[in-house]
Amino acid sequence: MRIIRTTNAEQMSQTAAILILNEVLARQRLVLGLATGQTPRGLYQSLIKARHELGFDPTALETFHLDEYLGLSSADAGSMAQDLIQNLLDPLGVPVAQRHFVPGTAQDHEAACAAYERDIAAAGGLDVQILGIGRNGHIAFNEPGTPFDQVTHISTLTDSTRAANADQFPNQVPPTQAMTMGPRSILNAKHILLLASGESKADAVYQMVCGPLSEACPASVLRLHPQCTLVLDQAAASKLQFPLPDYGTLALETFASSKPFPASCQRVLVASPHPDDASISCGGTLARLQKAGSALHLVSMTSGHRADIPGAETPAERTEVRRQEGALEARRLNAEFTALNLPFYERAYLPGQVDIAAFLQLLEQWQPTVVFSTAPEDRHPAHRASALVVQEAVRQYIQRHQKPLEIWFYEGPWHVFDRDAFNVAVGLEPDDLALKMLGVLAHQSQVSRRRYDVAAEALARFRAITVPEARLSSFGEGAAAELGEHIELFQRVSFCDANTASLRA
Repeated sequence: MRIIRTTNAEQMSQTAAILILNEVLARQRLVLGLATGQTPRGLYQSLIKARHELGFDPTALETFHLDEYLGLSSADAGSMAQDLIQNLLDPLGVPVAQRHFVPGTAQDHEAACAAYERDIAAAGGLDVQILGIGRNGHIAFNEPGTPFDQVTHISTLTDSTRAANADQFPNQVPPTQAMTMGPRSILNAKHILLLASGESKADAVYQMVCGPLSEACPASVLRLHPQCTLVLDQAAASKLQFPLPDYGTLALETFASSKPFPASCQRVLVASPHPDDASISCGGTLARLQKAGSALHLVSMTSGHRADIPGAETPAERTEVRRQEGALEARRLNAEFTALNLPFYERAYLPGQVDIAAFLQLLEQWQPTVVFSTAPEDRHPAHRASALVVQEAVRQYIQRHQKPLEIWFYEGPWHVFDRDAFNVAVGLEPDDLALKMLGVLAHQSQVSRRRYDVAAEALARFRAITVPEARLSSFGEGAAAELGEHIELFQRVSFCDANTASLRA
């Protein structure tokens, strides 16, 4: 999450408007998801003002309405759509044909929800989704308990939500249900922009950013999105810790073959999104740790059954092939092995409480001193989801035991660190590289279709060529030369408390 803290609601609105205008200028056409209510109203006023002062073309916009009370149409007073029409769409001049509204009056709710999802997809998906946040952590009308993988659906509104919106219905009882985009629909947007203003939203903002990744706080799902921006005024951000922890500033450590690893690397738990990711990404370091006497435990977070495996026709057959290959890799590295087969793999890569509880149980059983994991910035959906499960489970583990725990985020062919994003470089000897390759080659079903062994070796060689020039110049030629011809890189982070462990997303 990118968090922008502003002084007040006016500055929040102006900042959000600048972000939206930048998106407009960057594209010939912008598909925009629109929230209603008091929070985005200042943003919309700023966009209307910009149309007249800057002259941007509103015909470049196509808009989708976020949610609507069940039974209300875009022509009804009190409807969310009418609010948008009066306060944004008409004054801004968005063409009527390019406005899409949630079909709250449809007779067949299920068919209408599915049709709305198809309309969004036909438009090319949402480029930006604007959101607010409810006091109970809801986004759109997704109340606490809404499954993270839910798409557009009918939601029963809580008493607190109805009370908060009662001023829209001065002479009648507020509706009890609404049709709303679901969490998964929102996460499909390329960029999410959430606004929050006022002290009354501070608790919800804190739970969204620092609380458990849980369906009890629907807004926490936004931590799963790779490009989510929060624009908060000072009051709404008042319970967050500022400045946010900067995890990329630790001094660079190099571990040549002659240098022992830190004492913290006694018991290393390796979270591998798919069964073969561990050796591909950090197998040489695992080989070195094995030689040094560290206890290793490889964990396959998902079954990996979506892989194409000739002769294995069913998901169960492919799962078993990949489990056996993972177990063989672990034996070659003298490591324990667990196949968790977490359900997020079947839920559009959206982690939930079941995933977190399973990994937390493994932490409790094995009591690691270091966890190796893919990075939250990794854009591969399974890798990112795995990293977020690890991070949330670590947060709860630290909260329970009140002791720090290190995570070493590793890179791989799907995510390479930026120049200043890593702080550990591990040099590999030829025997370390050989064992790494044996670990990769244990997964014959994958290597036979894609040469991951070649990719893994090439990345380690590439890092040995580029890292000395980029980051080791101040160490002198000797330090660079000692790392050898193959290097693996990590971002080493010591999570000291539950709050900082959850701010890494």
